[in-house]
Amino acid sequence: MAPKLRSTRIVSPLLLLAFAAAAAADDPKDAPQPGARVTVEKDGSKTHVVVEQDVSIKLEIKQKPTAACAATAEFEYQQHDTVAHVAGAIENTQCAASSGDYVLAVSVRDAKGELTTIEFPQQWARSDDQSVKFTHDMPIGPNVDLVNVKTRRLRCTCTEAAEKP
Repeated sequence: MAPKLRSTRIVSPLLLLAFAAAAAADDPKDAPQPGARVTVEKDGSKTHVVVEQDVSIKLEIKQKPTAACAATAEFEYQQHDTVAHVAGAIENTQCAASSGDYVLAVSVRDAKGELTTIEFPQQWARSDDQSVKFTHDMPIGPNVDLVNVKTRRLRCTCTEAAEKP
């Protein structure tokens, strides 16, 4: 019996390779391509077969506008029961077509006197040199007093080449 067991160990890696080759022949899209590397390593009673193939990947990354600009925001706010009403405009004198984002930070005081700030992310865009007017009604909850509204992280990007002063 011992010789038969020994011959099975020697033949099994060869059968594995033959089976893999037969499977690849049945499905040509999985067949090894030129440049494929096959290595066989024996570790005691185990045989490791490693197949390596170089893969080429092409990525296209769209270029984002790079001209930064300095926008300003002017607004007024008031409380309407459970809503903070904010109206204003965003101005940018550096370029006409531009866009960006900002956060309206609304601070309220609850019935216990605790101050809480709620952030509302916003976006803006324009295709000409006119200011961007906005109006937002943001929920602030019941039984609170509106303390103030501020803009945070106002960002601006020119979508065309910045005009020279």
